[in-house]
Amino acid sequence: MGGLTSAGGRLPPSFTSLYRLFLRTSAVSVLGHRPAFRQLRILWRPCFESAAQVLHRVQRTSGDQERERLQRWYNVWEARMDNTLSLLSVSARSRGLAHRATRNLQSVMRARSAGGVQKQKWNPQLSPSSEHYKPITIVRGTRAGNRLDKIKQSAQVEENAWNALGEAITMAEGRDGITLGRLRNR
Repeated sequence: MGGLTSAGGRLPPSFTSLYRLFLRTSAVSVLGHRPAFRQLRILWRPCFESAAQVLHRVQRTSGDQERERLQRWYNVWEARMDNTLSLLSVSARSRGLAHRATRNLQSVMRARSAGGVQKQKWNPQLSPSSEHYKPITIVRGTRAGNRLDKIKQSAQVEENAWNALGEAITMAEGRDGITLGRLRNR
């Protein structure tokens, strides 16, 4: 949790205990499969970071109204995380809907991290100013230009699919009072 404490002081022990409990529960929910656990941790990490920021703001805020508003937000978040821990716990004990949902969330994260444009890998034998690292100019109408158009179309389809999935996740979170994690922008 190291990065969360440095932003504005120490976090309450109840928060760090909740994070550790979440880590243990999510590891058990994927039956100790380390790559799956890593994907779930990446998925839920932004939720804990935003809650940590709210706690830091509660500690720094002097206005009673603002502090009360932030505390209400945190209480709702904590209740949602309790429900999320219940979902992960059921996922660990049964192979029903909760387990399939957890498995699908992990699969979505794996697919998202596998997709995208390949980056140019560093080669220690080449100088930093080598032609290998310079961007390639692509002319439209050529074979490479047509491939680039197909890649852009594919990226648009992928973005539309993620938007639809995001709406479905938001509706499920609102209905059941859980948190299914947050995707960070690449």
